[in-house]
Amino acid sequence: MPNRNSILRCGYLLPRVLLLWALLDVMLRFAPPQWYTFRMHEFAMITGPHDLGPLRANLTYQNSRAYGDLASLGNCTECREYRPMHIHIDRRGFANPASSAPYDAILVGDSFGIGAEQPGDATLSSQISQRTGLSIYNACSPIRSISRESLMVLIDQLGMSHGIVFFELMDASLSYPRTTQEDPGFEGFDRWSRNVQYSPLSNVSRELVGRLYDGRLLPNPYSVNVVRHILPNGRPILFQLYDLRDATSDAVPSWVKYFRVLNKELRQRNFRLIVILVPSKYTVYQPLIKDAPKTNKSEAFEELQKRLKDMPVVNTTAALQQAAAEGIEHGSLLYWRDDTHWNGDGVRVAADQLQVQYASDFVSSGSAKVTAVSQKRPR
Repeated sequence: MPNRNSILRCGYLLPRVLLLWALLDVMLRFAPPQWYTFRMHEFAMITGPHDLGPLRANLTYQNSRAYGDLASLGNCTECREYRPMHIHIDRRGFANPASSAPYDAILVGDSFGIGAEQPGDATLSSQISQRTGLSIYNACSPIRSISRESLMVLIDQLGMSHGIVFFELMDASLSYPRTTQEDPGFEGFDRWSRNVQYSPLSNVSRELVGRLYDGRLLPNPYSVNVVRHILPNGRPILFQLYDLRDATSDAVPSWVKYFRVLNKELRQRNFRLIVILVPSKYTVYQPLIKDAPKTNKSEAFEELQKRLKDMPVVNTTAALQQAAAEGIEHGSLLYWRDDTHWNGDGVRVAADQLQVQYASDFVSSGSAKVTAVSQKRPR
């Protein structure tokens, strides 16, 4: 029988602590993911079964206390804006309601189009659908859009012989123009190994450690992971580091080439391509922040739109910047203060811009009936 001294020895204690850790970690894998995650993205990209899309198939994620990725990256507990997150991932691995209705259009893009940060009727696909009457399949993906090859496979799987593809492009992609040619997520052994390595208990431990190193009890070493500015109304706001980077010199030519190839492939399938340019939070709010360095991404978007004169392009930058300036006066924002992404009001401004710019085109083509949607001012 071990005595007190032998119990306290490292050789006796450490293996038992590790075994307990492993057992707790395995048990948490069967618990609801909201117990050990602050949002859906990282969990759904790594764990569970996958199909064509980058997210875990047949997943319904609900979290009543989700918060932003920037608050997590910077370990800024006082910056968190808690809100509910409820999202359903279909059998293909994309964020869509449980429905098998025929589709008229497909939305592709990055995490701005997924809509995990908005209620179901306020996502980009829902807002476009309300304004056009189109039934839209949301094929947006975290990090970057799916490849052209995957899009063609998806069109075949959905049994679509014609329709519209809305392509949402966020200006952060201008800093990494070539990565969109590849599918996001992980494949084969890489996905399996990351699934095994994923540790729910590590997530819990990270939260507990973050509470200690939050800048009040102990210094916060994670604060350098985000950029913090003060808005004209005195409220702090967080930004991604890469949002402050300029567009690369080959960004516009690369995307012009990409969209022309994609447009040609879609036309061969009787599809129309509509590009939606979405600015980052920094691009929208930089003009309102004193001494905030300017990037060239607004000009790059203008140049991209100019070079794509042979296809419809909706540049939402000016509309979002104007609405952001008006919202500051009323104490409201279009993007979450603690997150990279826009909120429901930001989505509505972008959808309004699309409706205004291309309403006549939808009607004349017979593709859809444009529905008037009352504009909602940012609150």
